[in-house]
Amino acid sequence: MDDPRALDILTTEHWSLLSTRSLGLQEVTARATVFISIVAATIVALALLAQATRFARETLSIALLLLLVALLIGVATFIRCVVISFEDARWVAGMNLLRKAYLEIVPGLAPYFVTGHEPLPDRRGLAHGAPQRLRNLGNSLTTIAGVVAALDSLLAGTLAAGLCAEAGARPAVFALVGAVSSVVSAVLHVRGAARYRRRHELLQ
Repeated sequence: MDDPRALDILTTEHWSLLSTRSLGLQEVTARATVFISIVAATIVALALLAQATRFARETLSIALLLLLVALLIGVATFIRCVVISFEDARWVAGMNLLRKAYLEIVPGLAPYFVTGHEPLPDRRGLAHGAPQRLRNLGNSLTTIAGVVAALDSLLAGTLAAGLCAEAGARPAVFALVGAVSSVVSAVLHVRGAARYRRRHELLQ
């Protein structure tokens, strides 16, 4: 770190990572806002349509189409949220490395750093027990991706139930199919995010 240009280069890289994180978080928020707005608009449209058609059979067909569109947008939103969240973790790790470099230049600044200045631990190959997995799952439910996954699962269950109703199934049957479809969708969302995480860690 004897090169006088080192500090300028590190500072530029730090601001670059901060800007990238900010853009990623803005995109996640914007996508989630659009998706939730679409879900809300779909519900309002279906309510108005049901009133106008007096719950005619055509109402169910249009509802299935609207729910399918909302679900597809929700799945795309979830995938992008997962990707950006792991990219964000990478940028945080990069800023930790930069702070470590700052401390190598001026070691006396260590007491004044409230953020991390050590590389994040390498989790590849580590065994994750059931308690840790439950904690990870609980934490994921509070994220934007978790909220989108929950809405996707509700949409998937409603769509499956609607398809059964369209086919003439009894209420008990399409209610059961809807509940099972919601659970299956939630599991697929969690497994998809976990698979992306494992692949992401292997590439580090």
